[in-house]
Amino acid sequence: MENRTSGETERQAAANRLWQHGLHEDNVRYQQGNLLLVAQSLLAVAYSTTLNTGDDPQPARVIAAFGIALAAIWAYVGHRHFRYSAALRRRIADVIPEYAETRATCQPRGMSTAPVLVYVLPSLAAVMWAVLLLIT
Repeated sequence: MENRTSGETERQAAANRLWQHGLHEDNVRYQQGNLLLVAQSLLAVAYSTTLNTGDDPQPARVIAAFGIALAAIWAYVGHRHFRYSAALRRRIADVIPEYAETRATCQPRGMSTAPVLVYVLPSLAAVMWAVLLLIT
């Protein structure tokens, strides 16, 4: 059995805590995205329902305005979390060499998926709501 010093044990424990923190933050990002996407979907259903149930387009316009606001909130929350997660990933790479090596060897070309989820999806939602607001 390997004999570890107290310092090595503490470093390993710190690396484990950092890794768990990274896993938690990834989970939070996807949960936030799912929640906001479901909220956008519910607004879309409400929008179409209000248009089909009455002659007054004003309620649909209000819902579209809320959709734009929700898309802006989605982008803001995503941006803050993305920056925090990027800093956390850098720390993990500094502490866990295997993680840094895997990231270095497996970096695909092109844009990472995280910016797409953080910036492109809320932008598309905002554009959709802006178009719906204009045509109503």
